[in-house]
Amino acid sequence: MKFIHSVFIDGQLRDTNDHTLVLEANAGGRGALTVKGYVEKGQRVRIDLGIAGSTIAQWFSGFVTQVTPNENGYYRIIIRELCFLLDSQQSVSFQHTTIPEILAAITDNTGLQFVLPQNSDSHYQDKIIANFSHQGSGYQLLNNIGRAFEITDFTWYQQPDGFIWLGSYHDTVWSQRPVIIPPDLTTASAGGNVMQCMLFPPIRPHAKVNGKAIQKVVVVGDEMTLTWRTSTGQTTPEQRQIRQAFPELAAGYHLPKFGVVVAVTDKATAGQLNDPFRPRYAADVQVLDENGQPDKTVPVYKALPLPVGAGGNEQGNMATPTEGTMVELAFAYGRTDKAFIRTVLGYGWSLPDIAPDEQLLQQRAEVFQRTTPNGHQYRATDGYQTDDAMIKQDIADRYIGTFGQQTVQVDGLSYEDIGRKVIESLGNVEIMAGDNIELGTLGNLHTATAGELVDIIGGLRRSVAGETQHYQAPQTWLGNSETNILQLLQRLMAVTEAIATTSANHTHNSKPPDQSSQFISQSNQVKDLTETLIPMIKA
Repeated sequence: MKFIHSVFIDGQLRDTNDHTLVLEANAGGRGALTVKGYVEKGQRVRIDLGIAGSTIAQWFSGFVTQVTPNENGYYRIIIRELCFLLDSQQSVSFQHTTIPEILAAITDNTGLQFVLPQNSDSHYQDKIIANFSHQGSGYQLLNNIGRAFEITDFTWYQQPDGFIWLGSYHDTVWSQRPVIIPPDLTTASAGGNVMQCMLFPPIRPHAKVNGKAIQKVVVVGDEMTLTWRTSTGQTTPEQRQIRQAFPELAAGYHLPKFGVVVAVTDKATAGQLNDPFRPRYAADVQVLDENGQPDKTVPVYKALPLPVGAGGNEQGNMATPTEGTMVELAFAYGRTDKAFIRTVLGYGWSLPDIAPDEQLLQQRAEVFQRTTPNGHQYRATDGYQTDDAMIKQDIADRYIGTFGQQTVQVDGLSYEDIGRKVIESLGNVEIMAGDNIELGTLGNLHTATAGELVDIIGGLRRSVAGETQHYQAPQTWLGNSETNILQLLQRLMAVTEAIATTSANHTHNSKPPDQSSQFISQSNQVKDLTETLIPMIKA
C-alpha cells in the first residue's frame, strides 16, 4: 500500500524528505518538514494525504512560522495551522450577545472563519447571554465560549479547509461515524491510551476509534500514533502533582464562588461578641455552580461572616441580606474553614429607581435616603424618624419646613437669633408662658388686628413713653369695669359748663347770690365726681 504525501507551499508542490505532523483537540496543529527549495516565513502551506489509487484529500492547512536552511537546497520548516493565530491576545467585551456575534469579532481581528452546527437540538447557536468579556489568548476565548453558553462536551477544531468548527461533541460528524481499527493493523500500544498504526488519512482528533474519542494524532512518515483519554476528566501527571501539592487549586478555593443566602444565622444585641465560634452577624449560604444552579454536592455553608463597612467595637454599616440574595464567597488562605461572604450582590431582585451618578440607601420603597446627581438629598420614611444628639447644628441658606402638625418641647432655654421673622397663621396663634414674656426691639413695635385686641392683666400694667403717648379710637373706655373716666370727665365738663352759666347770670342784693342753692348743688356734683375718680387714680 503506497501512501501519498503532497506538500504545497503557496500552491507550489514541493519535494519532501521527512515530515512530522501533530493535530490536537481544542488546539492548533503543527508540524516539522524538510522541503526542497527556498521557503519564506509566513508562506501558506497545504498538505494532502491519501492512498495511491484512492481519494487524496487536504489534511492540513496552515503557514510557515520558522525556516532553517538545510543541505542540498533543502529547508527545515516549522508549520502551524491557521488557527495558531488564536495564540495571540484576543480581547472582547459584549452585553446581551450570541456566539455568532463573538465569532464575528474574532474574524475581524484574525481573518479566521468559523462554522457552527446547523442541526443541533441544543440551540446554543442562538442563545443570548447577559455578558461576555475576555482578555487573553484566542484559545482561552474559545474554551470560555463553551463555559459561558453552557455547551455540553464543548469542543473545537480546525477543518482541513481552514474553517474552524466549534460546538458540542455530540453535534460533530465524528460522534455518529465510529471507526474500528482491527488489532492486526496496529503496530504498538502504550499506557492504555496510545495506539500506533499505519496511516489512516480520514482519522483526525475527535474521531471515535474503537470506542475512544481521539485527542491527539501524530503522523510520522507512513505511521500514525493515536492518543485518547482513558477516562472523563483525566488529568496529566503535571496537573496531578500540582493538585497534590496545592489541594486548594483542585477544589477551586483560590477562586471566588457564588452562593445564595438560605437563612440569617443569628441576631446581635449591643455588647455581644462576634467571633468565628459565634458569628452573630452571619448567614447560611448554598453554593452555586458556575452556571448559577445550586450545587447539591456541596452542603449548606453555615454561619459565614457578612461584610461590614467599618471595624471596631459596636461599629459598622450593617444590613442582613434577605433569603435568596446572591453573595460572593471567598476562602482565606484557600482553607474551607475560613470561608466568608465578601460581597452581597443584587442579582435576582427588582431594583428601585436609580439613575447614573445617584447614591441611594433604601430599606424599602417608602424608606430611603437619596442623593441626586446634582447633589440634592432626600430622606423619606413612612414611620418615625428620630435624631438624637448632644448638640445638633443645622446650617442652611434657606430653610423650608412643611408639617401637618408640629410639636416642639424644649426642657431648657430656647434661644433664637433671627435677622427677621414673619409668622403667618390661617387660624389661632396662642402664646403661653409659665413665667415672664419679654418683648424688646431697637426699632418700632407694631401690633395690628382686623378684630378685637383684648389685654387681660392680673397685676400692674405700665406704659412709659419717652416722648409721646397717642391713643386714638372712635370711642374710648378708660377706667374700671364699671366707670369710664372719660364719662366722668364729660360730666365734669357739663357741671363746669353749668357753673359758668350760673356765674354769668347770678344776681344778689348785698347778700349771698340768689342762685346760692344752685352753686351748692353744682359743688356737690363736682365733689361726687371727684370721689368717684379718686379710687381709680394711682398715687
